[in-house]
Amino acid sequence: MARKKKTTRKKTGGFGGFFSKKKKRRKSKDRPSFMTGLKIALTILFLTILAGGGAVGLIYMDHYVKTAAKNETPEGIVVFKKPPIWLNQEWKDWIEDILGGATFPLDAHSAQTISQKLGTVAWFKNVAVHTEPNRIDVYAEYRRPVGLVGSRNYKAYVADDMTIMNYIPITAVPVVEIKGTSSKAPEPGMTWIAEDAKAAVKLLDLLYMMDLHFRQEQEKRKDKETVSPGDKIPEKPLLSEIESIDVANFNGRKSKSTDKAHIILNVKDGTKVYWGAAWGQAIDHVEAEEREKLAGLYEYFMEHNDTLQGTAKNIELRWPGDSIPRPR
Repeated sequence: MARKKKTTRKKTGGFGGFFSKKKKRRKSKDRPSFMTGLKIALTILFLTILAGGGAVGLIYMDHYVKTAAKNETPEGIVVFKKPPIWLNQEWKDWIEDILGGATFPLDAHSAQTISQKLGTVAWFKNVAVHTEPNRIDVYAEYRRPVGLVGSRNYKAYVADDMTIMNYIPITAVPVVEIKGTSSKAPEPGMTWIAEDAKAAVKLLDLLYMMDLHFRQEQEKRKDKETVSPGDKIPEKPLLSEIESIDVANFNGRKSKSTDKAHIILNVKDGTKVYWGAAWGQAIDHVEAEEREKLAGLYEYFMEHNDTLQGTAKNIELRWPGDSIPRPR
């Protein structure tokens, strides 16, 4: 009996020890496997989130760049369409200062701003501004300077409609100084209401139109092989010979004597051309009709090789009936 009991204890103890050790081995073996799987799962999840976040970030950046590019307004220069011949660099620089720059955003706001600023400049009238894909076009009518007025410290131009314009040196068109006016020219942008100044501008404008007519005739004759001697025309503008026009005795306000012409054209060498009464008033002063005066002056000009200088001390146009002005 004692031996049996001993054997039973050993078996019990043996089975208990066996199961005890086996259980511990499983636990140590399963833990690394579980932790490894968890780490792998978390890594995959992290990479998935990172990849997704990166994709969202890229989509957002792409949208931002496209939106920024879409919202950015391009800039362009201002282009004056059909500009006048006197539009020189100094004139362009002056206009650029008025506008406040050389380039502007190509939008409706810029067009409106430019139109408003140019509308205050006496050189322009009827301004229209259009925005194009790569520039801003300015369409306008331009006042032409006819006469120069002022003193040593102040100068201004008078346009053909008697508007006073800012002085900017130009050489492409002849501008004659007006002397002897009874009143001072107003500020730029204003209209000069003065009969003597108006008479001077009228005569200078007619001389300009005559010169322009002859220049156009020259262009037409370039294609002709021969021109008859009777069709001779001036080769240069007569107005370029005139330095100033004097209206100090306008309507005989200083002297009624026939020796004192109402209007005198001063040639650059000092020669005086006695024009006489204002345009339209010749008949009232028993003078040659205006067209006769013009024809006689240009004929005299051509007879002396397109110059008035060095031909006489004075040139008389007032007396009717003479085909050529009388030097005196």
